[in-house]
Amino acid sequence: MYLLVAPMVTGLLWILWKYVVRLYFVRRFYEKQGIRFVKNSYPIFGPEMFVNGLVANNKTHDWLYTERPTDLYGSVRGFSVQLYTTDAESCEELIAKTGHYVDRDTPAKYSFGRMSPYALTFYHLNDGRFKERKVTLTQGMKDSRRLYEILQRQAQIALERFSVKSETGTTINIRDILDSWTRESSGESIWGSNIKREIKVYDINGELKSFPFMEALNETFTDLRFNAFRFWHRVCFPLAAMPLTKESRRLGYNVKVIRKAVEDMMTTPEPKSVASLVQKANEGLGIPKLANTFWYGSNTRDDLMTATIAGLDTIKSAVMEALFHLLNPKNASWKQRILDEIKDVKERNGDLFAELPQMPVLSAFLLETLRYEPPGSLFNNRAKKDFDLSVHGKKYRIKSGTRIVTSIHGLHQNEENWRKKVGVEMAPLTEFDPNRFLKNADAINSSGCFMPFGKGPRRCPGQGAGLMMTKVFLVAFLNHNPNCRLVLPENLGNDAAWFNLYSRAGYEIICDDKPEATN
Repeated sequence: MYLLVAPMVTGLLWILWKYVVRLYFVRRFYEKQGIRFVKNSYPIFGPEMFVNGLVANNKTHDWLYTERPTDLYGSVRGFSVQLYTTDAESCEELIAKTGHYVDRDTPAKYSFGRMSPYALTFYHLNDGRFKERKVTLTQGMKDSRRLYEILQRQAQIALERFSVKSETGTTINIRDILDSWTRESSGESIWGSNIKREIKVYDINGELKSFPFMEALNETFTDLRFNAFRFWHRVCFPLAAMPLTKESRRLGYNVKVIRKAVEDMMTTPEPKSVASLVQKANEGLGIPKLANTFWYGSNTRDDLMTATIAGLDTIKSAVMEALFHLLNPKNASWKQRILDEIKDVKERNGDLFAELPQMPVLSAFLLETLRYEPPGSLFNNRAKKDFDLSVHGKKYRIKSGTRIVTSIHGLHQNEENWRKKVGVEMAPLTEFDPNRFLKNADAINSSGCFMPFGKGPRRCPGQGAGLMMTKVFLVAFLNHNPNCRLVLPENLGNDAAWFNLYSRAGYEIICDDKPEATN
């Protein structure tokens, strides 16, 4: 009995030390440096309750850090301390230290990361031939003319399918349209006609059904993220990936089916598709298609799957937010200016593909949308070893194992930073005002205060494609429906209408000629 009890007690004491007592001391270490923690943020339990409350109100948890008077803010996320920075100077220093003192370590590997666990998203900069794979992926997505033609065609199909036409009185759900359009556009861009196949997966009710590949992929991707929101999955991240619940087992089955379908599509890549170009380039570099024990996941399949799903929800969120502001009666003058830009291109028979980057009002409106409510919220990192982080002349000692992330919402709302770094007069950051980008885009983009796509070696390789996708849909929508009005659900007011990745919020648009009538 003693031989059994002694190891058990020792194990329990070790767990108590590693995951509770040590966590308390690490928190105290940061508090002594003047780092403020979220109220009631204690080991295991604490800010997750706040997080869940924010998600229910369609906000990301980094909204907690938009109005705090300290350089770094602390939280306890699961069994680890997580520090947030909303300061441009410290964000720039973190970027400079990436790959040396800090590197990517995100809980997402246990949610949607289950679909592509060996993708670049989850690799450190110096592992798995990261730099070579990112180059081939970036190069494979450079055919912007092909992408534009796909986007235009798929936008027309989606708008006609959902009867989006001015003065018809049709009521449309913008989320449904964007679900369809983003799936088809992204899928065709990466895989070509290969996505027309259907696969059998379990739906949310547990019934095995046949779905188009992109619909099954998108729904599984979304369900994986929302499954990870559950309280205990946020406390202990790996629990989300374990087959402990019926939902997790359902998602695990779907993931296997989808990954097998991707492997099949890779055997018949369509010429000129992103999959074809990336696969060929990686083969030339000796990067394998699939994971194996020697390369430990340095593979093409997961990179292509991530490229397929990465923009589905981010683009949808950006377009929803842009249309929400565009159809707000307060922004009627901005809508008219964008319509005038589109009209000018039409009258000159201009090439819209070439003209899109030259439409300053549309560009400024979109950039302000990304500043005001960026679809993503955090850049997740973990300290690989102890290091010093300088913020306004003060040095903070960061311990190895600490999660330290950039709060994008906080960065985009940091008035003091913007005044110092951008150095121009502009409207308060709490106001939606595209004028700031119409007049000062260069200063803002070089300031470090604005980074919806990230910066440095981990900058999103699909930034150009993402901006084009959003612009193309906005132009196509306005062409079909220049006069329309926004209808918000009763439980969604103007002060809580956020459409980020964590939100299921939506709204309806009525296709008529009464844009001034709002609900």
